[in-house]
Order: sequence, then structure tokens, then C-alpha cells
Amino acid sequence: MAERDADRDRRVLDRLEALGRQGVVEAAGGVPETAPDPKSAFYAMVGYEVKPTRTVPRKAPDVRDRVDLVWHEEADRAGLFGEDGEFLLFFWIPGNPTGGWLGVRDPIGTRLPSRIAAATGNREFIAASLDGRRMCAVSVEEYDDWIITHSFETAR
Repeated sequence: MAERDADRDRRVLDRLEALGRQGVVEAAGGVPETAPDPKSAFYAMVGYEVKPTRTVPRKAPDVRDRVDLVWHEEADRAGLFGEDGEFLLFFWIPGNPTGGWLGVRDPIGTRLPSRIAAATGNREFIAASLDGRRMCAVSVEEYDDWIITHSFETAR
């Protein structure tokens, strides 16, 4: 059991270091109590009735650039980022499917989806505002990349 915990801890540190190399750093404030329930956020991205806010065709020649641009437009519209570029990132590692939130800061402020994909090896991710009210995610579907926004305000 201790060996499995040590392996998980190593993978978490590896993921944090990879995010750091992409300019995404752990925020000093940690995860606030207002963070959305991780399962609710996950199902807001993958649930059966989920509809994308916007889509980017996967065959587009500049698909990565377009996903970056569209995601940032929707994240800005939703008020996702705090004053110092802080937000919550749904953090999971292989072998830990439940995951949880990590308070992070992005001082760069551009191309976040591409940088997260470079750090994690996965183009899908979920981000939420520090107050836990809004979410903006990228989901990779068969023909399109989906940008999904969701408000948790109605659930409270």
C-alpha cells in the first residue's frame, strides 16, 4: 500500500513539474471551499446531455490555435480567471480517476489549452473559477473539439 501511495505521489509531482514547465504554477491560496464537487464538474463535461458552447472541427488545419483562441474567449466571457490569473484546474493522474481540484495561476495568459496538453499529454481538461461558480472545459470528440461552459450557480 505504501509503495502504491509513493508511486501516486511521484506521479502527482511529475505532473506538477510538467505544468510548471508550461508556465502553470500552483497558487498560494490552495483550493477554496467553494470549489465545485469534482464529480459534478466531470459530468458537466462528459454527461450524456452535455452540449458544447462552441466547437472546432478536428480537421481544421489550425485546430490547436483555434481551440486556444475559442477556449480563452469563453473562459474570459465566463469570468474564469481571478485577478492574478488564478483558477481551479481539475487534476487527475493515470491510476487516480477520481481526481480533484488544484488551485493554479497562469501568468502567461495565452494558449492555455495547448500548454496543458503539452504538460499532461491529454488535450481534455476542466477549469473552474475560484468561487466555484463557472467552468470552462475542452472535450475531444469524434469530429470536433468541444469548448464546454457550465454554471454551477443554479445547482447551489
